[in-house]
Amino acid sequence: MEQSLHPIEFKELRKAYREVKGFLEQETAGQISSVKIDIEDDLQIAGDDTYELMEKFITVYRLEANGFDITQHFLSEGEQFNSGIALLQLISLPIILFIWLLKVLTFGKVDCTKVVVLPDANRNTAGLTFGDLVTWYIRGKYSLRKDVCFVLRGGA
Repeated sequence: MEQSLHPIEFKELRKAYREVKGFLEQETAGQISSVKIDIEDDLQIAGDDTYELMEKFITVYRLEANGFDITQHFLSEGEQFNSGIALLQLISLPIILFIWLLKVLTFGKVDCTKVVVLPDANRNTAGLTFGDLVTWYIRGKYSLRKDVCFVLRGGA
């Protein structure tokens, strides 16, 4: 997909950056140091907290959410804390320890540690970054940072 160009004055861009940064730092108690900060991974906001955060973000700034699918960007509470997977991992612990011990006792000649005992139960999400929220704030409608190129207009 080709990036759409969005002309903007620097002061508008700076205002948006500061506004969204303040909102996120207040709501998450995290530190925003880059537009690449991921809401779920870096700020440790997940599950129901992401639903509440995104709902508040959309409501406070009166943003259009058409096309935004929260499940595309975040794991749900149930996906995060899957007790069935935890039980299987606990049951497989003796096998994992045996494989590790075999590697140690053979001085690495027999190495089965690269074999995946249990697949990762979590699905991959697209993530949502601070930069994506700034882009959404500026445009007023759901847009990701990778799809928009801001072009500075004249003026300070």
